[in-house]
Amino acid sequence: MNSKQSSSEQFGQHLKSVGGSEADVSGSAYVVTEEDTVESVVSGMRMKQQEHGGAASQPSILHASAEVAISRRDENDPAHHPGTSQPGEYQLDIHYGGDHSTREPVPEADLEAAQIWGQGRIEAAGADFGAIYFPTGGGVGPGSGALECRYDRAVGWYR
Repeated sequence: MNSKQSSSEQFGQHLKSVGGSEADVSGSAYVVTEEDTVESVVSGMRMKQQEHGGAASQPSILHASAEVAISRRDENDPAHHPGTSQPGEYQLDIHYGGDHSTREPVPEADLEAAQIWGQGRIEAAGADFGAIYFPTGGGVGPGSGALECRYDRAVGWYR
């Protein structure tokens, strides 16, 4: 990972790696609000695609597109959505099929240890996607807080 890249650029690279493109984000017709989470953006993008007569994109492309959209929103308002966190107090979101996700506290203070623990929890739950958040700049519900990293079973951990 290049530390000089913005998070939206990093998520954009992930979007391309799963077969998506910038058109999946900019052409979605979904407008991201301050209250949106990755999951609500995925749902909104899916509904907009269906409203316009298109088939819904693959789940991995929808998730990656939503990550780009959320990170762009957060980068445009850094005071409201701080992207830097301190080790500890991490939260793990596990994303199941559809719009169902859960959040649980991570018992690890180090991000690397949190990733190892989180991957075990995600895989034990039979889910394909997960995320680790630091609970600042948002609420305590799934998809809120400062996104630290995402997990895709096909890719592994990425920022």
